[in-house]
Amino acid sequence: MIVKSVKATAASVTVAAALAGILAAPSAQAATSAPAAAAECGVRAHDNRLWCGNSGSAPTRAEPFHESPITGLLQSTFSYFTCWSPGGLHGGGNTTWYRTVPDWSSDGREGYVPADWVFTPSWFDADPSRYGLRRC
Repeated sequence: MIVKSVKATAASVTVAAALAGILAAPSAQAATSAPAAAAECGVRAHDNRLWCGNSGSAPTRAEPFHESPITGLLQSTFSYFTCWSPGGLHGGGNTTWYRTVPDWSSDGREGYVPADWVFTPSWFDADPSRYGLRRC
């Protein structure tokens, strides 16, 4: 009886591990492009801007909140960000937003994107000023 229980448990663990691999595959696949972009991610001394990879087709907002009107679209996947601001909680689990000049804009002004659309590491998002990016 104990042998059957051990075999059943082992089979369950094997199935769970296989499912975890399948379910994790998209994240792992997405992460393969993020490290390359993250390697290029940092504040450059010559202009004090954050240069970093980002998700394409990111909407920019007038203020650093999801409820703020969309004013533009950041279509490029490597961009510069002029400053950061605390704002609304987003999918990255923090409240850091980065301001940039969008590729398309309804009013020609900079807009904010949440940090989860920028390939910055979480330790950077915790205090971007510590790494040379000014607060807006």
